[in-house]
Amino acid sequence: MGIISRFPAGATKPYIEEIYDSDEKLIDVKLHGYTQIRDYAFYHCTNLACTSLPAGITSIGDEAFRDCSSLALTSLPAGITSIGWAAFYHCINLALTTLPNGLTSIGELAFSGCTNLALTTLPNGLTSIGQGTFEDCTSLALTSLPNGLTSIGELAFSGCTNLALTPLPNGLTNIGNAAFVYCSSLVSLTFEGTPESIGDSVFAECNNLTTINVPWAEGAVANAPWGATNATINYGHTG
Repeated sequence: MGIISRFPAGATKPYIEEIYDSDEKLIDVKLHGYTQIRDYAFYHCTNLACTSLPAGITSIGDEAFRDCSSLALTSLPAGITSIGWAAFYHCINLALTTLPNGLTSIGELAFSGCTNLALTTLPNGLTSIGQGTFEDCTSLALTSLPNGLTSIGELAFSGCTNLALTPLPNGLTNIGNAAFVYCSSLVSLTFEGTPESIGDSVFAECNNLTTINVPWAEGAVANAPWGATNATINYGHTG
């Protein structure tokens, strides 16, 4: 039987209602009157198994739920616009299938190691994906990226073995080293624009990637084949 922590009579918002198990481990929380979840708020609360957050939340701070291995959120409030650095790092039971449409900022390592994260799309307002943001998210099944995306950081999708992208958006200007390393489900990619830089190991160990279609001439973007040792690059592609 859980034990609900008590608050003084007449407690005013904001406050957190905490629920503990018989071993005095935090297993659930109810946030009252909060619009932000502060940095490190529930850091390493490994028994925390809450399934929802209140509608008023607009931001989640750095490492707010880091290592909360029992966290079982299936959705995030529609009003969230930012998710901080390593906010859900190694939350292995996090099973989100979508992110809020208004989300514009996701910090580095935010979802690293979230092996049950099963997103199929990312919000249209997202312009950058930071270093290691989705590293080792083995259930991630994206088939496309937002049209407004301009940069992808180092190791951003490293180890995402179910990632099945085919187009890379027109406005993409920079892709960091090892961004897609070990993405074994990549087979054919088409660049819709011409990035300024692509790291030399972006597609390393993507052993099933056999075709890369690019609209530029050979030599126009350095470091080809960007680690994709099994791929044929089709220059001047217009399809």
